[in-house]
Amino acid sequence: SQHQPNKDDTVVFLTRHGARIDSDDHRWLAKCSHNRANDPHLSPAGEIGAVELAQKMKELQTAEDGWKSLHIVSSPYIRCMETAHAVAQALNASIKVEPGIAEVNSSRRPDFLDAVELKQKFPSIDTSYIPAMNREELSVEYSDGVCAQRSANAARIVTERLGVKGGPILFVGHGASCLGVAGQFGHGGYIGYTSLSKFVREGDNWKCVTFGDVSHLSDRQTSLDSAW
Repeated sequence: SQHQPNKDDTVVFLTRHGARIDSDDHRWLAKCSHNRANDPHLSPAGEIGAVELAQKMKELQTAEDGWKSLHIVSSPYIRCMETAHAVAQALNASIKVEPGIAEVNSSRRPDFLDAVELKQKFPSIDTSYIPAMNREELSVEYSDGVCAQRSANAARIVTERLGVKGGPILFVGHGASCLGVAGQFGHGGYIGYTSLSKFVREGDNWKCVTFGDVSHLSDRQTSLDSAW
C-alpha cells in the first residue's frame, strides 16, 4: 500500500511541462507576439495534459489528509508556467517562480520572463517569493548533466526553506531539470510530459512513492516517449 504521509513528513511532487507547440508547428514563433525562440508555449495536446495533471492533483488533495495548500514551484519558461497555472487554478494555489529549475541555459541572457512580467498573464504568481537562484546566477551550460546538478541544488534549497509549511511541494520543470530534481530525492531517470512523481521524506531518508506515473493522462504514450 502507498505510504500515507503524516503532518511531519515533507512531501514532494514532480512534473514536467506539457507537450510543446514547436513540436507541432514549426512556424509558431512567427505567430507569437514575442521573439523568445527558446520559450514556446504548450500545444493543444500539452494543454490537455496540464488539465489532466491538475485534475489528478485535485484528487490527491482530496484523498490525502492534511493538505492545507500546495507550494507550486515552477521554472519561469512559459510551457512550465502554463502547466503550473492549470494546477494553481484547480487547487486555488499560488505559483513560486524558480529560475533554479529552468531549462538548460545555453545563453548568457536566459530567454525567459521575470516573475513580475509573468504575473501579467499568470496572476496567481507569488512575487514575494525569493528564489533559490536568480537569473544572474545562471551560468552558461552545455549539457543536461550540468543543468541537472544546478536544479538538484535549487530543489534542495527550496525544500529546506519550505519544508512542511502549508502542504506539499510540486516542482514543475523540464527534461534535464526534472532529472536533477528527481536525483535530489533519490531517484535517477527522466520523466515525461505532465507525468507525476511523488517523494516522501521519512526521517533523514527520501522514499520514492511513484515515478513518472502517466495513469491520469489520456495520451500516455506521448508522455512515455518524451522521457529522455
